[in-house]
Amino acid sequence: MTATMEKAGKLALICAISATLLGFVNSMTEPAIATRKAAELKAALSSLLEEGSPGAKEDISDAGSVTARYPVEGAGGWILEFNGKGYGGDMKILASYNEEGTILDVVLMDNAETPGLGKKAEKSEYMDKFRGTGGSAGPVPVTKDALDSPDSVSGATITFVGIAAPLNEGSAYVQSLGGN
Repeated sequence: MTATMEKAGKLALICAISATLLGFVNSMTEPAIATRKAAELKAALSSLLEEGSPGAKEDISDAGSVTARYPVEGAGGWILEFNGKGYGGDMKILASYNEEGTILDVVLMDNAETPGLGKKAEKSEYMDKFRGTGGSAGPVPVTKDALDSPDSVSGATITFVGIAAPLNEGSAYVQSLGGN
């Protein structure tokens, strides 16, 4: 019994030291991570626009997967931020739309998708299937059957739907704004 208590005490001490060290490392790296994420967001917002600049972020709470919007100053339209649901969990998606709800560009930000399958959605070429769809340009492809080349999402259907459904919702959202 005493040996068991001694082992339990040693394990408790190791856990306490580990937790303290992890807390210290987290407090040291958290500001750097926040700075890096802010820089990545700024770069992604700029990459979504050929002209104009992103305005101030407006948080949205009652629009389904749309979590925020940025008005495009100087060119019109919107950049929307989405919370999509992929195979690996939540995905942060940014997309730019013209005033009619047509998708101009898309960037997949934070995600935990499967390397080699769902992670392909991080590449710009993956988003080609969505660019120029929505609004007056025609429907956003939300199923593999709607794609010219459905093999491009083979093995990553959940990731595809987790991106397509919010983009489609975003197109309808922008249309509901009526060019405002």
